[in-house]
Amino acid sequence: MVKRRTIEELLIILGIIGLVLTFQPFNILGYTIGWIMLLSCTLTYVIFTLIPRGASSGRRLVKAFIKTLLIVLAVVASFIVLSILLTPHIM
Repeated sequence: MVKRRTIEELLIILGIIGLVLTFQPFNILGYTIGWIMLLSCTLTYVIFTLIPRGASSGRRLVKAFIKTLLIVLAVVASFIVLSILLTPHIM
């Protein structure tokens, strides 16, 4: 069974690789892949840190991960919709 700490360390390593690919000036495909890696690893790492340590078994961890992911996406979507609705009134 893969431990939670191992997953978090793997996400950090993949995020660093994504950061290096994002900053390289040679290839646009490398930049695109690096940006996607960095975004997905960061989002996944943040969600993993929000999940309580008690959810360490496989099925409970996946269930808690999906639940937390949906909550984070709902909050982000709410901020986006709210900013779109409020922007015309600020200008």
